[in-house]
Amino acid sequence: MRTFQKRSIARETTPLEEIIMTAYPYVYANEQIEDCIPRLSGYSEDSIPVLDLNNKLCGVLTAQDMTRLTDDVMGEDYAKLAGLTAEEDLEESLGKSISKRLPWLVILLGLGFVVSTVVGMFEQVVASLTLIVCFQSLILDMAGNVGTQSLAVTIRVLMDEQITGKQKLHLVLKEAKIGLCSGFILGMLSFVLIGEYLFLIKGETAILAFSVSFCTGVALLVSMLLSSVTGTVVPLIFQKLKIDPAVASGPLITTVNDLVAVITYYGLAWLLLIHVLHA
Repeated sequence: MRTFQKRSIARETTPLEEIIMTAYPYVYANEQIEDCIPRLSGYSEDSIPVLDLNNKLCGVLTAQDMTRLTDDVMGEDYAKLAGLTAEEDLEESLGKSISKRLPWLVILLGLGFVVSTVVGMFEQVVASLTLIVCFQSLILDMAGNVGTQSLAVTIRVLMDEQITGKQKLHLVLKEAKIGLCSGFILGMLSFVLIGEYLFLIKGETAILAFSVSFCTGVALLVSMLLSSVTGTVVPLIFQKLKIDPAVASGPLITTVNDLVAVITYYGLAWLLLIHVLHA
């Protein structure tokens, strides 16, 4: 266990044991930078020794070095969160920038086709009640937002290499509760506001107006719950597969959550509106 001792000036009567640091931070030359940063974050030393495999001094890591390396690592993670394969700078050529962005865009294009295909499966629902299309973007946007929030929290937590399986499970349950509570509150607001909008402004019947708003509210609740879980579980799975959790980027999570939200929204519309209203 690491201990921290206050530095002091050695007096003639001061025991040597009181001024010797027995847990000075160090790194090995063959370690990955990403593995060192979390371990050294609690120290405030001006320089840290670099050791070889025989525990012999082979270099020094200064505070300036740590700042630069941390900036590089965070820049790479930020790029991955944005759906880039590597960090960009202003001096890069057009072709190089495109090559960094295109791989994820191709993957997201494929997922986008899946989302569009799923929407097409509910063509009968849309044809029978075109009104529900107006609120599709609301469900998709909120699902994407809450999923991205859960993703950011999860990646931050996973920076701690000492996190246990029990703590990961607690994280999933916590994010699920947050998604459930947030979805309930926003779902209730949607139920009231959309119902009043359709009834008072659009002139729809009260039954139809509040049936649509009820479906929207329930879909918002379910999609936000599922998106919170998705935004937490996906990076955990990536870590388990030895893949950088940051690869579970915002665009990827957003597209996956779009798929979840579309199935939830139109599935509930088919179940609650088409079957009930046309019964």
